Amino acid sequence: MTVQHIAVLNWRDRSHARAGGAELYCEQIAQHLVRQGAAVTYLTARIPGRAAVEERNGYRIIRMGGTFTVYLAVLVWLWRNRKHVDGVVDSQNGIPFFSPLAVGWRVPVVLLIHHVHRRQFAEYFGWPMRWIGRWLEKNATGYVYGRRAIVTVSPSSRDAIRRELRLTGDVFVVPCGMDGPDGPDVGRRAARPRIVCVSRLVPHKRMDLLLEAVAKARTVLTDLELSLVGDGPELDSVRAHIKRLGLDDSVLVHGRVTDAQRSAILGTAWITVSASAGEGWGLSILEAAALGVPAVALRVPGVQDAVRDGRTGVLVDDESQLADAIVALIERLSDVSEAKAWAARAQAWSARFTWDRTARRIRLVLEAEATRLALRGPDHRSAGDVVTVVELTGAALPSADELRMRSRRTDTWSVRGDKIVGLIHGADEIDVLTLLQRAGVRPGDHVRVSVRVGRPHDLLEYA
Repeated sequence: MTVQHIAVLNWRDRSHARAGGAELYCEQIAQHLVRQGAAVTYLTARIPGRAAVEERNGYRIIRMGGTFTVYLAVLVWLWRNRKHVDGVVDSQNGIPFFSPLAVGWRVPVVLLIHHVHRRQFAEYFGWPMRWIGRWLEKNATGYVYGRRAIVTVSPSSRDAIRRELRLTGDVFVVPCGMDGPDGPDVGRRAARPRIVCVSRLVPHKRMDLLLEAVAKARTVLTDLELSLVGDGPELDSVRAHIKRLGLDDSVLVHGRVTDAQRSAILGTAWITVSASAGEGWGLSILEAAALGVPAVALRVPGVQDAVRDGRTGVLVDDESQLADAIVALIERLSDVSEAKAWAARAQAWSARFTWDRTARRIRLVLEAEATRLALRGPDHRSAGDVVTVVELTGAALPSADELRMRSRRTDTWSVRGDKIVGLIHGADEIDVLTLLQRAGVRPGDHVRVSVRVGRPHDLLEYA
């Protein structure tokens, strides 16, 4: 089944002063869904000085309500237009829009969760608001969405959704895309070792930890510089901490800049660094990787998925090791040939992720959900989040396109050298062999079949 008119729900759009990665994700999929032939309406909160209705890159933005009233306003709009909406992408920024209440069970809804917010409710709110937020994120969400499909951006977030929220819908990993440059150019980097960190200045990014690591690293690398790109409520606190550490002459705070300026600043970096306590997905790390800039980061959820340890960056298990890891990697990158090798690996990794691919996966999940709702019959595959990787080699293989026709929309097939690799969701080895039998594949002398349980890395490698 196809979905033609898609409503994307998010509490902010990128015109908002506090917009971040969630807004980039939603606007990019809106833009690319339009390019793929869908009509998209982006529903979000009002912003002072911005029009209530705006056309952007082929989709329509409708702004209504304020920080909290946007949720009710969007539900009213959905209820009034429920007969004209074919699918909903409901972005949960701690609290979802509870869109199934407005559109009913016939309209497919995909719940988009970048990361679990339970710890952040404690950081930002006191009692009883933190309790209400956690109850809405877990209990109310579970009741309203039931078995609705869930999309998240990394294997770490997928694990947290099951472990902490215990939601029962199928969870699909659809990472952020990238708009990468032509290629890395180590020659553009600054003459002196420089860290560039692109981040919203909010508590869980832990800029204080980053600044303390830079101060410690400067006892070895005395000419080390740091550029901070981004704005947020912690800006004044960050400036004060820079002064306390005596880093005024080595840290430059750029604030919020344009995309072109951000790329230009990132292009001068030797490395980027993340001291974040956890993310849905390390988008800023991948943006740096697209420019050939490797990362040093704490091994925390989301970030650990965005960095390939030892190849596109270095993951650190303990906060106390952050400064030493910065020094060690910068010393390695002082060799230009070594720097080029890290840059090439970083860019090759980031090139796997495109916004067009992200939007296609979102639409496929919506269409699979539409089919499930239309049939309303028993599901013959195993329940749960089991993902199976199947590899086919031999002289008598079907084409990847033929296998796609025989599979669910959410399954993926790709050609890797002399083999075809499939990532099959919600299936065990019996389900996979049944699928292959339907496609006319008979394991034997001319076709060899390897089936194994998917690992977290496979969700990024073959999605």
